[in-house]
Amino acid sequence: MNASNRERVELHVLTSLARSQRALCRIIETIADQVVVSEQLAVHMAENLKTISKYQRSMIQRITKQSPRQRRLGTPGKPWISKNVARGSSPTHD
Repeated sequence: MNASNRERVELHVLTSLARSQRALCRIIETIADQVVVSEQLAVHMAENLKTISKYQRSMIQRITKQSPRQRRLGTPGKPWISKNVARGSSPTHD
């Protein structure tokens, strides 16, 4: 497969994944509504969503050839804010 075809296929897969993410958002909203009606249904749907998310993550990693980031446990540091932002000034562009 030449580079152009590969890029076209990768773009198609990424577009499909983005569409799938939008669908998952709609499903999550529906689940939130159903928690009031049936907590058991909500738990079942949440488990299914985890499975779909893992599958999507795996596909993205294969396409982008990136390894997953490792979670770090511990106490988060203080937020870092640029001195320019803190003073309300913006950098000048020459």
